[in-house]
Amino acid sequence: MSFREELPANCPPPDAGEISAPLVVFRAVRSLPPTEADFDSLRKNNPKGPIPAGITECQMRGLSVFTRKKDCEARVLKLPRYKNHSLCRVQLGQGAGKIQQTFAPSHHTWWPFASFNILAHCVEESP
Repeated sequence: MSFREELPANCPPPDAGEISAPLVVFRAVRSLPPTEADFDSLRKNNPKGPIPAGITECQMRGLSVFTRKKDCEARVLKLPRYKNHSLCRVQLGQGAGKIQQTFAPSHHTWWPFASFNILAHCVEESP
């Protein structure tokens, strides 16, 4: 399968699992309703930018999502750069891509398959 964005070699990493069972994740989005741009990777948004300490180029090309709403609210929405962002709940399932738990327990990096229609699976989540 092809991924939504071009990925470097060995990305996703071998320990990233293919999503096969229903999984709900949360993501900060700039607009409601969300747009495709709300699901661009850090690398797509900053093609020549440096890689922040502690993450890999592969993670830069994935999407940060949380399996617990309260963690997304506490860890992302309170950051100054996410002021005026909203929360989106995304229902993942078979065909959504690959995912790996990274950093905090409920933080995951998700590499969506190109064929997965993210917007069709995303709904606004009230705080």
